[in-house]
Amino acid sequence: MERTADITTEFECPQCGAPVAMPGYADVAVCAFCGSTLRRHRRPGVSRAPGPMAVETVEAAAGAPLTVAPAEEEEVLRSVQCSQCAGPLSAREGRRILVCGHCGVRVMVKEHGGVSRWYYPTRLNRLKAAAFAAAWLDDHPGIAKEARHAQFVEAQLVYAPIWEHRALLTGWEFGSKTRTVAEFIPDVNNEETGRMEIRMVKESVNEARLQERRFYQAATDFEALGVVRPRVSGRELLLPLLAGELDPGATVLTEEGTGKEVAERGRRAALQPLAGATSPDSHLFVFRETTALLYYPFWMVDFRPKHGTCRVAVNGRDGSINSAVAPADNTKRIALLVGQTLLMAVVAAIFVWAAVARDTGRASFVAAAVIVSVIAVLTVWRFRRVGEVEYREPFSS
Repeated sequence: MERTADITTEFECPQCGAPVAMPGYADVAVCAFCGSTLRRHRRPGVSRAPGPMAVETVEAAAGAPLTVAPAEEEEVLRSVQCSQCAGPLSAREGRRILVCGHCGVRVMVKEHGGVSRWYYPTRLNRLKAAAFAAAWLDDHPGIAKEARHAQFVEAQLVYAPIWEHRALLTGWEFGSKTRTVAEFIPDVNNEETGRMEIRMVKESVNEARLQERRFYQAATDFEALGVVRPRVSGRELLLPLLAGELDPGATVLTEEGTGKEVAERGRRAALQPLAGATSPDSHLFVFRETTALLYYPFWMVDFRPKHGTCRVAVNGRDGSINSAVAPADNTKRIALLVGQTLLMAVVAAIFVWAAVARDTGRASFVAAAVIVSVIAVLTVWRFRRVGEVEYREPFSS
């Protein structure tokens, strides 16, 4: 697990010369001295992925020696200024119109290629996340008593990335499809009565398309993180990912894969026909598409029971429990095992007593007693204690 949020570099503000701290995940920062909005400008040939190479290029812009290959060029920091009064502009990712706070001039931002980065804002603080996790431990069945009252240890905020590809399509779909039709057949003698018949009808397809299709793909190993991928529909409110808006103590996971790979996969999925035709003849075209990274917040809450591990992953947006692992309670299972064993022992004893007391059929009663005794021994031998209770949020994508 990489902590890209900790990769912070200090630049020098081109306006006032003051130091400006910029985390590795951000492209925009605000100078605390003069208020200028600064953005990181990457020249062609420089990767956006955070890591040691990205840090070296940033240090080169700040004056440190450059030790990378000649094909890699440094990245520089530029101020976003008003074209009329040179005042600072408040630049946010995704905003097309910027308004100057000094002269009121509106500046239109030109679209740029690449991958946009957005994040879902967390609505829980550390204490609320711990409270939700403790409430779940107290109510969920099958958890050991010691885990229900375990000591709270730590709660870490983690942002997990999810790839999103949007494609705006236009075109037509032709073909034919078969559908079920219910038809009322009146009676010959009485038209008011009759019966319903269901039959298959073949009809032609000629549908025009102008719609947006979205494709989502996990950008990290959610299973290794111990959570399941949340339900993302694309209708959630998204806020831009800017410097200073994320919790400085949060862990931002590095994305896996590239935007080009996701765009190709999303484009193939978007061009699949949706009309349901048996022999579709589709003429669909993509005339606008975007690729973005959505960062989803999780609170990883750890508790310390006497034995075992206890971790609860809390959804940072609504406080629901995404997944959890806690020590299991075997008291009821052991009591059930003891009850079953005692019952089978009593039955075996009754068969033995019947075999001794009766003059006929002794072999049958002895055989029945032996069978019941063998079942009891196998039941005890196959019994295993449950170490942990694992929970996963149902209906997750």
